Parts: sequence; C-alpha cells; structure tokens
Amino acid sequence: MEDVKIVVERRYAPDPIDYERLVSLVESTGERVVLTDTEVPVSVLLPAGVVAELEHWARTDHPAPAPVAEEGEEEEGEEEEGEEEGAGGVAWDVGRLGVEPLARPLEYGPYTRYVRADGKRVSFARGGAVVAVQLAAAEADWLADQAKYRRQGFMDPKQAAAFEEFLARQPPVGEQ
Repeated sequence: MEDVKIVVERRYAPDPIDYERLVSLVESTGERVVLTDTEVPVSVLLPAGVVAELEHWARTDHPAPAPVAEEGEEEEGEEEEGEEEGAGGVAWDVGRLGVEPLARPLEYGPYTRYVRADGKRVSFARGGAVVAVQLAAAEADWLADQAKYRRQGFMDPKQAAAFEEFLARQPPVGEQ
C-alpha cells in the first residue's frame, strides 16, 4: 500500500492554523498531514500510534533517548530568539516548530495541545489520550528512514530459526 499524505499549504502566516480540523483529519483517516510554507514541508502531524511505532524501530540501536541540546548550544538551522516573531512581538504560527517555551496547554475544540519538554515536539490529546504528534518535517523524515532500515534488519527468534533452517537446506554455492 502506498504512503498517503495530506498536504496543507500555508501562504499567509498571520492566519492561525486550524489545529482542531487538522488533528481531527489525522485521527479519522490515520494519515499524516504535512504543513508547508511556500511548498516547503515544515512540520508533520502524525497519528500517535504511527509515531510510537516509528520511534520503537528507529531507536532499536539507541536504547537511550536522543540527546537534547543544552541551553547554550544552538542546533543547525535554529534561528536566533526574536527572529521568528512577527509584528507586535507575536510569534508567527505557520506550522514551523521552533523551540517553544513550556506553557499551559492550549485547547483546540476537543483536543488539547501540549508542548513536550524538548520544546520542539507537540502532542495533541483528546479525552486524556494522545491522538496526534506534530514533528519538524526533518525529524519525521529521519524517524521514517531509521525505522525502515532497522525494521528491515530485524527478525524475531522464530523467523530467524526458520531462516537458518532454510539456509541449511540450500546446496553449497557452485553445486547444483
């Protein structure tokens, strides 16, 4: 089955994102929603179950969580404070996930938006359960790539035993 994505183009930064509609779309279809700015992907809303699966497989070689940048460190591509603010000191909301300060949760209809401790990931919960997660587009791509390659190299014990048995039955190379 082909991977489907729903793309939401944002051309005017001052208009707020309708997170209620987008998260409802993610929850009802199970598909990812890509938020773009002038056709460049900036962030992705994914169903929580998909993120859990991707993180499971992507972290199989890394049992510890990914390191979080310290306060003094600046990550590649990160903007200086104040650069992402629009007129009047209000941050532009274009789906870009810069580092957001931890603040009280925001309500979007039945969904509650929580900024995670790293300040870059956002979770959306309904009725106490996380239903969607918003990641930076680059992180979502990295997770998907890592999960794909790690999953391809994994065999559970029964599958590994069956594969070893299959290989043992094969004639040596060069013999027919």
